[in-house]
Amino acid sequence: MIPVGSGSGWLAYALLCLVMWGFWGLVLKVASKNSTWLEVYFLSATASFAVAVTVFIVSGPHLKIGESALLALLAGVFGGGGYVLFMKALSTGKASVVVPLTALYPALTAVLALMVLGERISATQALGIALAVLAAVLLSL
Repeated sequence: MIPVGSGSGWLAYALLCLVMWGFWGLVLKVASKNSTWLEVYFLSATASFAVAVTVFIVSGPHLKIGESALLALLAGVFGGGGYVLFMKALSTGKASVVVPLTALYPALTAVLALMVLGERISATQALGIALAVLAAVLLSL
């Protein structure tokens, strides 16, 4: 059972996200077998947009335009661009390699957060990042 008491709700969300994204990679690869990467990307992105609109409507739209909005749009550009590159990789590569390799993006985020935001990385976390990079190398062999 996943604990969802105060302060631990993030764990339930993270584990459910893991499951959703696990199926996401598999379904995209299967869909790519009978369609072009562009068709799969467009239809998948359209469905993602529909989810975004639904969440926005259900949560009561409170859109503030400011510095954070510009950064959110920039994040969307990075996410969308990454998604296009992910689809190109998935359309020609093995899902068992492409999905885990691209899932290492949090290691880059951690290093960037260290450099840009001044966040600290513990020795254990640094070891985890190093092992993740080693895993990426081993996956690509």
